[in-house]
Amino acid sequence: MTDDLIWNLLGHKVQIDLDTGDSRRKETTIGHLMTRDPVSQSLVIAKMKDENNIETIEWIPSCSVISIKPFESEQGSGSSDEGVNAVFDKFFGGEPEESSEELEEDIQKRALKVVSYLKSHHLDVIEKPKGTFIIGQCARFERPYHITNIYCDQPIVLKRITKLLQSID
Repeated sequence: MTDDLIWNLLGHKVQIDLDTGDSRRKETTIGHLMTRDPVSQSLVIAKMKDENNIETIEWIPSCSVISIKPFESEQGSGSSDEGVNAVFDKFFGGEPEESSEELEEDIQKRALKVVSYLKSHHLDVIEKPKGTFIIGQCARFERPYHITNIYCDQPIVLKRITKLLQSID
């Protein structure tokens, strides 16, 4: 599965077909995709107890994955992506997002300022749907475009990008 497809599935409920080693027995698992290791391609999914609580987290090695696809249930999509991402942040001890009333214009100005600053430092920045930016093909930068809204599976890359952005006036 390509990186773009994985990016689009992050936070969504997915169905993963697993290789059990026995062609007579098929096994699948369902959960919300939390991350994929960029080196080993292993997946981490969260199985939700309800909309606000994680029941278990599963690590799935890439050699066990036959296929991954969005989960389509009979009653619809279930919980929203923002809700699931908020639960992930809460689970990992992240700060809850403040519900301050920022003007859309201020948010867009901040985004353009950060993107132009990153491009001036020769970093590739690609805009994805819903206002998400991909920095250097490995970091994700999301609304409301503060330094705390940069996500990356590689801690060294995250640290360097964060340090670079701290020097913006």
